Amino acid sequence: MALEVSVVTPERELWSGEATFVVARAAGGDVGVLPGHAPFLGALHHASLKITTEAGEEYFAVHGGFIEVFEDRVTVLAPLAEEAAEIDIERARRDIEEFEASLRHEFDEEIQMCLLRAQARLRTAGEAGLIVG
Repeated sequence: MALEVSVVTPERELWSGEATFVVARAAGGDVGVLPGHAPFLGALHHASLKITTEAGEEYFAVHGGFIEVFEDRVTVLAPLAEEAAEIDIERARRDIEEFEASLRHEFDEEIQMCLLRAQARLRTAGEAGLIVG
């Protein structure tokens, strides 16, 4: 038995297919989903989403949204999400430095959200094995 998984943003469906395991960071912490999981609805943070398939693992940086689990179907709805392979690692590093420097001078909620997105991108790239050294 497999999970039917969809990762969707307002612009497109990023990924859809069968999976054996899904891990997402919800408001209460990490949630692992296997076939037969109880129904669940959770709010997502700026974090990584890992989908394990028969062929390997897929990683996504997810920036908010929701995860719903119902009858072996997992749906991730996010206002913004990106595949690990699409992440510009050097840009994420530069963004983190810039946003942290800005926040040291004055707190700004929008800059804080940008920092959280950049950190999630870098963390996702690392978990996906895209950062060497």
